[in-house]
Amino acid sequence: MTPASRGFVGGALALLLAAALLSQPGLLAVSGAWPAMIQLTLFGWVTGMIVAVNYHTMPVFAARDFPHPRLIWLHLGAWLAGAALAGASLLLGWDRGVALGLAAQLCAALIFVANALLLILRGRPRASRPPAPPIAGQPLVDRAGTRATSSAGLALPLALGLLLAARLGWIGGGWVLAAEHLATLGWVMLMIVGVAYHVLPRFSGRGTRGPRWAAAQLACHYAALGLIVPALALGWGGLFALGGLLMSLALALFAWTIWPALGWR
Repeated sequence: MTPASRGFVGGALALLLAAALLSQPGLLAVSGAWPAMIQLTLFGWVTGMIVAVNYHTMPVFAARDFPHPRLIWLHLGAWLAGAALAGASLLLGWDRGVALGLAAQLCAALIFVANALLLILRGRPRASRPPAPPIAGQPLVDRAGTRATSSAGLALPLALGLLLAARLGWIGGGWVLAAEHLATLGWVMLMIVGVAYHVLPRFSGRGTRGPRWAAAQLACHYAALGLIVPALALGWGGLFALGGLLMSLALALFAWTIWPALGWR
């Protein structure tokens, strides 16, 4: 693991500790403690760990090296400062600090997207690629996994942008809950799905149910997000219920698709 990836892991653990310390005040309804805990957990701990794994594994699967490693350190600094500032400001009720923290995290997320694109477009190719597992249809499943992780990478800055816009009063407050769902079901869940499609067959030596099932699962997931996010923002209960049913189907399809890769048939 590179020093930068270790930095993300260390930062994520520190933010997890801070979130854990806020759990009891949050349950006691201390002003600002609950939103600060959510910020530190979702955009601190969880995001930091996901990013660390991505920076460690993306060069392996792409068989390329990042062309500008210093951008990774810039990402680390902007993310850690932004998450800490936003969390502390939510706890203290400092609106300007929350906006500044969200802006820093948005910049960090955009740097992450730029680093991923630069890796693919300008990264120096490595001498050899990791061998593909001898599993029928796995290259197509890998493509589905790449689509999922790429979509997740786009969901993160979009969610942070919506949170920032809501904090600045540019859009309604209903978009806060919508953005948090986009972060959990888009950024976090799609990243889990994509990584699972890539690594589970390689860990177990067994294939998934195949690319068609993976494609169907992603189609349901994207459709559900397209319904849930605006429905929450605009208060459309019926549309949200439909999106929730689609998301339930997507998650069930995910479990069905990866089940054989776990060695359970």
